[in-house]
Amino acid sequence: MVRSLQRLAALFTLTLACTAPAHAKESPLEAAVRKESAKIATVWIKLAGDLVKADIKTEALAALERAKALAPDDEALGPLATTIDALAGAGEATDATRKRIESANGDAAKGHDKLAKAHAKYGDEAGALRETLTALELDPSKSRLQAIAAPAMKSPLLLRSPTHEAAAYVSLPSGWKPGKTYPVLVSVDGAGANFLGNANAFKGGRGSRAFITVAPHALSCTNAIEPAKFPAYSQALIDKWNGNRVAFDVPGLLAMLDFLRAHFGAEEKVAITGFSGGGNLCYGFLLAHPERVLCAAPACANFQPGLAQGAQKPAEGGPPVHVMTGEKDPHRDLTHGKTPPGIEQQTDWAMKAFEENGFTNVKRTMLPGVGHSNLVKEVWAFVDETYGK
Repeated sequence: MVRSLQRLAALFTLTLACTAPAHAKESPLEAAVRKESAKIATVWIKLAGDLVKADIKTEALAALERAKALAPDDEALGPLATTIDALAGAGEATDATRKRIESANGDAAKGHDKLAKAHAKYGDEAGALRETLTALELDPSKSRLQAIAAPAMKSPLLLRSPTHEAAAYVSLPSGWKPGKTYPVLVSVDGAGANFLGNANAFKGGRGSRAFITVAPHALSCTNAIEPAKFPAYSQALIDKWNGNRVAFDVPGLLAMLDFLRAHFGAEEKVAITGFSGGGNLCYGFLLAHPERVLCAAPACANFQPGLAQGAQKPAEGGPPVHVMTGEKDPHRDLTHGKTPPGIEQQTDWAMKAFEENGFTNVKRTMLPGVGHSNLVKEVWAFVDETYGK
């Protein structure tokens, strides 16, 4: 298919506002969302019906799921689900089928454009952005790209990819234009989980460099998760992933980078840094996906040996890595000056993991006079050095 309906089905479970039957206390925005959502659901129901006739089961199911997400009380859903379940699924997509799916995508995207306008009318800018992202994924257009790019060039914009629940602040360089490609720097904050502060720090350090900067909302960056610092995530999501945070963060970052590459010209290989607890995602991503890393600069970063489980051996010794720590770091030898392991011992573990997994382009520097820092200037200098080569 021109666009995988299975892939797009996930979009609706992540980004659509829930609809509910009208009642006396329904707000004007809720009423507008319910009415327009029902119209979009009809688009998917009709598409599912056409796919049933062609005996194309997988895509019909995907269309059905999108309709359910939009209008769960629609009376047509039950009989349609029964019909789809009985399909053999022996049909094959034709040019006509693909055009039919593209047409449905376009119609649904227009509906989400209307939803975006409704959210904006009632002051819900986050909802407006969410709906614009949905429309963009269904039917990319220059106007939809610009609607997202314009604010992202001014200040970091909180985004999700359509295929994963992970969120990140994304900043596009001044003068960003569609059709061009841009290098990327991923910066992961530490235990303070000040994601916007981190995003602004690396945006500010970017200067005139034509880089896209990405600051993930990493669950693995901190100890006990304070929900107030993670407003992009529900308590249910936090509870689900609390025991295996890196398994959420690494695929989430990969999904975000793929989304930015598909729509905003992000290069395939990225520079990445992680400060303190942000080292868990920085090291984890680097070890799991060395093929997607141009260079890495962990900054006073935490490391746990479990991050090396499932590490991939890189080609030609892997990307350049500069591990930087601070001479005056209060966590240098003991965490909080009290308990082992400190940053230096954890860095020892990281160096061992690199050696055991074939990463040979690695250097380690203890910076004199430096405390516990995200090393914005030093990270950008290393990125400049790498890109210069």
